[in-house]
Amino acid sequence: MLIGLRSQHAGSVMRMTSVFRRIAAASLVGLPLVIITPVSAQTPPPSSDPPAYRLMAGDKISIVVTGQPEMSGDFLIDQAGVLHLPILGDVPAANLPQGELQTKIARALANGFLRNPTVSVQIAEYRPIHILGLVRQPGAYPYRPGISVLGALAQAGGIGASDGRQGSIIGDMLQADERVRLLETNRGALLARRARLVAQQTGAAKIEFPDLRSVITDGNRLTQILDSETQLFGSERESQQRETELLQQQIPRLVAEAESLQRQKEGEEKQRQLNNQLVTDYEQLLKGGLARKATYIEVKREEARIDGNIARIDSEKLRADLALGEVNFKIAELANSYRRRMITELQETDRALLELSVTLPAALRARTVRSQQIGMLSSEEASQPTITLTRLTSKGNVKFETSLEAVMQPGDILQVGDLFPAADPLPTDVRPDKKAANATPAYAEAAKPTLQ
Repeated sequence: MLIGLRSQHAGSVMRMTSVFRRIAAASLVGLPLVIITPVSAQTPPPSSDPPAYRLMAGDKISIVVTGQPEMSGDFLIDQAGVLHLPILGDVPAANLPQGELQTKIARALANGFLRNPTVSVQIAEYRPIHILGLVRQPGAYPYRPGISVLGALAQAGGIGASDGRQGSIIGDMLQADERVRLLETNRGALLARRARLVAQQTGAAKIEFPDLRSVITDGNRLTQILDSETQLFGSERESQQRETELLQQQIPRLVAEAESLQRQKEGEEKQRQLNNQLVTDYEQLLKGGLARKATYIEVKREEARIDGNIARIDSEKLRADLALGEVNFKIAELANSYRRRMITELQETDRALLELSVTLPAALRARTVRSQQIGMLSSEEASQPTITLTRLTSKGNVKFETSLEAVMQPGDILQVGDLFPAADPLPTDVRPDKKAANATPAYAEAAKPTLQ
């Protein structure tokens, strides 16, 4: 039985090798090359509202707590799905969207540790993807947001034999296509960032994002970028408003203090006028011998006390006026610092967009040249065996066929071709229903790209 299985496996490998050799020979002698792109029977309709990415074990999270560097840093979600954070200790993070984890950490810090904490949670590094089967360099590779099946194959060196000019050109084509996709994603992210900076600079209530669907075709990635910029916009705006309000709350107290001191001064000045009149009267009586000198001295002492009170009140009022001026200066400096930072970041973003305006057209030309070299007009026509994805969902690992344009997710296992010999056909009485087999599962929705 084992010998029979091995013979079947050897025969299937020889037939597949023969097919690839005929394709390579046809391309080298200039014959027309027919390219076949597998289309999954389970490809679902596009989703208008892609689900938020949920964190899993192996993701590295970057946490920033404003004003608390000892609580900030990069943290890895362990195999138990737990983050080990300073002060808070173990925080369960597996299967949580990024926003929920951010809210969870903020609430935990607000519960006895910090007052009104501002927490930002970003994904610093996703868990890796795995590529198996008929690729040049199978193994684990770092996940990059927005990477497609085509880009993952480029990382693994491409499909087919590891030698020959045809395979080398295909690999170059895949790398060129992936570079174009990454540059387009970076451009979309920069355009979203620029819209956020313009809204902050002008003091707008919300961000007016441009239409980026033609720039970033991955709906999940586009949603993630827009949500991240929106959260950052709200967080920074709330932080600035809170600091400004704290300073403005000091102004009424300082104004009331200055007014109170002014009224005290006016009262003391009235006392001085009355005392001065009394001094004049006592001086006349003293000259006529009608008043005692001791009484006159007491009146003069009262005059000195009143003058001292007025001087003290003037000093306190001056300090109150200086404090009021300092608060107003801090409010103006806070607003100016915020605007200067927005201008600096906007200039850096425009500079990066200018660089992309040069590198992206060059990458597009390089991809076109590679496509023409292997006799195809687009990456959709790349010849390849069956490609399947194994993805971890809430219901466990699910395996399904996919296409080159499908966007991968962290932890995906990409398989090119068959890893094991085909099993014997099932008896007629136990074969699955064709309608059930052709039904589109919900999990395949994420694998289908958004076509423009």
